[in-house]
Amino acid sequence: MRSPRGGAEEHIDLIPGIPDDVAVDCLARVPHASHRALRRVCRGWLSAAAAPAFASARAAAGANEDLVFLLQFGNPSANDGPKDGDAPANTPAYGVAVYNVTTGEWRRESGAPPVPVFAQCAAVGSRLAVLGGWDPQTFEPVADVHVLDAATGEWRRAAPMGSARSFFACAEAGGKIYVAGGHDKHKNALKTAEAYDAGADAWDPLPDMSEERDECDGMATVAGDRFLAVSGYRTARQGGFERDAEWFDPAARAWRRLERVRAPPSAAHVVVRGRVWCIDGAVMEWMGTRRGWREVGPYPPGLKAGTARAVCVAGGEKVVVTGALDGEGGGGRHALWVFDVKTKNWTVVKPPPEFAGFVFSVASVRI
Repeated sequence: MRSPRGGAEEHIDLIPGIPDDVAVDCLARVPHASHRALRRVCRGWLSAAAAPAFASARAAAGANEDLVFLLQFGNPSANDGPKDGDAPANTPAYGVAVYNVTTGEWRRESGAPPVPVFAQCAAVGSRLAVLGGWDPQTFEPVADVHVLDAATGEWRRAAPMGSARSFFACAEAGGKIYVAGGHDKHKNALKTAEAYDAGADAWDPLPDMSEERDECDGMATVAGDRFLAVSGYRTARQGGFERDAEWFDPAARAWRRLERVRAPPSAAHVVVRGRVWCIDGAVMEWMGTRRGWREVGPYPPGLKAGTARAVCVAGGEKVVVTGALDGEGGGGRHALWVFDVKTKNWTVVKPPPEFAGFVFSVASVRI
């Protein structure tokens, strides 16, 4: 701020009477849920919260929070119930829910644009990308992309994908978000792929995979810099999931095949500390083509088979799984299971009724 006489800018303490480095340490301990209000206090706090040192201060203070973003259908049972066969008017549409693993809080992502049905999500740094899915009016795939800066809470419309697609593999690898496979508006399986640079807001068309892969899984593996498209099926083999995968070699700009890596199609895949895990009858880890799978933990108690989605959080210390509760007592409700990688124990998290709908895609961000 300039002095009243038009001289050089006058320094104003972030917090009066406290050195700025101490003030930043204080501000860094403010819970993430209050960050939007924090930024509105004054320009100094806005600048401080946007600086790289703010993120470093949160980490140093042990104030980081792990957020799991869920693209989720509304839960009709949370309302009064349908009348004359119609869905309740207050049933939320497919949208973005947030579970704070650190604090246990649930919320809807305010300011989110309308989310295409069956859109996918993936995160790079503090940015969450919501990609593709179906237009809710025409039920045709779209190429739309929206990006949330989870640190600031601001949404923006991003560059669209080169191809409209749905039910595709999607994950962050090496600082980029990859998409591959899925199907087009004619329900033809795709073998095309592309990579998104969130910083440049630009897409890089990649060489085609060796075969079509509809409803394939996506993940990063091998130190997090390679994208893996797992299983899927060809147009002529609807529902005939393959037991193989392809990974993209960014140096050679070529796809490499991996054989016999696919657990049954009901499995949920996640990468934990560079190793591929799947949730299928137990927590299984892929040891390579020769050794196959080995069990590293028990199955989530009460999880209905074939409904799981999984994401790694807390720097690889925990795995969060979402899926339907098994048995008649589940009533179609979904819950979360948090796996402690060190102790091999599961904690069941039953969300409030309005957050208990079907989850199609999940991603995590550390703030």
